[in-house]
Amino acid sequence: MRRAGLVSPASWCRPGAGTVSLQPEMPGMRRCLLACFTLLLAVPPVAAQAYRLSLHATAPRALHQPRSYAITDVTVIPMDCDRVLEHYTVFVDDGIITAMGPSAGLRVPAGVVKLDGRGRYLIPGLTEMHIHLGAGTGETAADGLGRQLRLALANGVTTMRGLIAPPGILAARDRINRGEILGPTLYVAAPSLNGQSVPDPATGRALVIAAKAQGYDLLKTHGGLTAESYDVIVAEARAQGLPLVGHVTAGYGLERAMRAGQQVEHLDGYLAAALPEGMAKPNGQVIEDDVAARVEWARVRRLAEETRRLNVWNGMTLALFEVIAGGEPAAAHAARPEMKYVPKAALAQWTGYLNNGPGAEPHFLAARDSLAVALWRAGARLLVSADAPQIFLVTGFGTHQEMQAMQRAGLPPYAVLEAATRNAAEFLNRPDAGTIAVGKRADLVLLDANPLQDIANAAAIRGVMLRGRWLDRAALDAMLAEVEAAVR
Repeated sequence: MRRAGLVSPASWCRPGAGTVSLQPEMPGMRRCLLACFTLLLAVPPVAAQAYRLSLHATAPRALHQPRSYAITDVTVIPMDCDRVLEHYTVFVDDGIITAMGPSAGLRVPAGVVKLDGRGRYLIPGLTEMHIHLGAGTGETAADGLGRQLRLALANGVTTMRGLIAPPGILAARDRINRGEILGPTLYVAAPSLNGQSVPDPATGRALVIAAKAQGYDLLKTHGGLTAESYDVIVAEARAQGLPLVGHVTAGYGLERAMRAGQQVEHLDGYLAAALPEGMAKPNGQVIEDDVAARVEWARVRRLAEETRRLNVWNGMTLALFEVIAGGEPAAAHAARPEMKYVPKAALAQWTGYLNNGPGAEPHFLAARDSLAVALWRAGARLLVSADAPQIFLVTGFGTHQEMQAMQRAGLPPYAVLEAATRNAAEFLNRPDAGTIAVGKRADLVLLDANPLQDIANAAAIRGVMLRGRWLDRAALDAMLAEVEAAVR
């Protein structure tokens, strides 16, 4: 079911650089016209002084890259609301967007490198909120982390959140985030909090305190936690200022997680909570079709409204469950072009899993899709979570699979792109990211086709700008070739 003509309440223009706060009852066209007018008043067609976050202020200039660029005559999709800015020029200096405006009124000074945007579309860099980070320094494609950094950048992903990460990852994260190693900005979760790592509440508290002291960015919940341990983890996470993200399991349940403010992955617990009163609640993430058919949609709508009211965010992993429960044979997945970037041992493992998996559960998948639409229509906040690399989802490529699965579920392309850009920046508390405006960091993707017509066009990448460094199609293809050679 496609709803491309609808506009989600979550897509209304919110306050930010070059925009104004607008009332929800204003018609969509009027909101966007006012935002455009305000932007033109606020952005002079000259270079402007820009702020930088301290995390990136000391990033070195890599490989003697030019400092200044002008992306000319491009259609900008600023992501401040559902609109486009046609025939614009965007100026970037030393990693920051310094000016932007209609190309007809702008002159590109000598010494500024021109990037031709004619017939192309400029979007903010994409954010992948659920990645499993590999081991290594990330400096070359010889290690798992290095391969992931290259695969992500080649797919326009300029920020990644690692929910599973190896020992030693924090040193690599810091070097990448300082610009010493080329790669997306990384956020890293501490080792999983689960029934084995947290046998009692006191251990849970100690692990949260240790995670903060060691410098992790967030906490991830997994299976097996008791309600008592979970409550202690929630309290200590708040005290330490660490976001709580991950699974929701039967030990504490969806209602407790929502009231704790946990960001939920996989839509865990929602379908079980929407089953009739008194019906046994399934524990697994995949629900058999005969059970999924009992979901009560009045309960789904109430859950969606409660999700919005409590400001609970969701990463839905729709594409992952399409693979797990879609019924397509493993051989068909293994034949996809991006599998040449995956080691043979991993492909064999994924094939074995799928061959012994649950098989086709179409009603379960339809229920997940309908739940995703219900959350969006209620105005609940959504993120892009591919949960790669696993089960035929490859880093970077999986991000696009997830975005396309969200569109297939019934979300309009703008809402999907918002989840991958603006929403993620807001969740990560990144005022310098997620939209295209003066003062923002220059994490940008230049596309050959319009993603607002079809989100699959977000994969038609001409080039990527990362912290102001331009990577053209040839450079991105060279990264892919490095990975292919390394896994061969």
